[in-house]
Amino acid sequence: SPAELASRGDRIVAAYDAAILQPLLQTKAPAEDAAAAGRLRHIAQEQRDALQALADAGKKGDVQTVRRLAVRNAQLNGQAGDIARQLGAKSCT
Repeated sequence: SPAELASRGDRIVAAYDAAILQPLLQTKAPAEDAAAAGRLRHIAQEQRDALQALADAGKKGDVQTVRRLAVRNAQLNGQAGDIARQLGAKSCT
């Protein structure tokens, strides 16, 4: 909800950045996986940006933008999960 995003959004973004994005950016993929890993990094950066925009929209109480960005975040999450599974991840949502 926008109220939850207003109170927790920045912490969610920071946690995503620390737990997912930064490790992805620091990992060197083998040559055969470099293209997929690059796509995954790009999607992860887009997702971090979407999460920040969600947090900002929550702070403003902008329900329409929250709904639109929640859909976008889910799409990015699905794309990231597909690529992660291609790279051998056992558990992705």
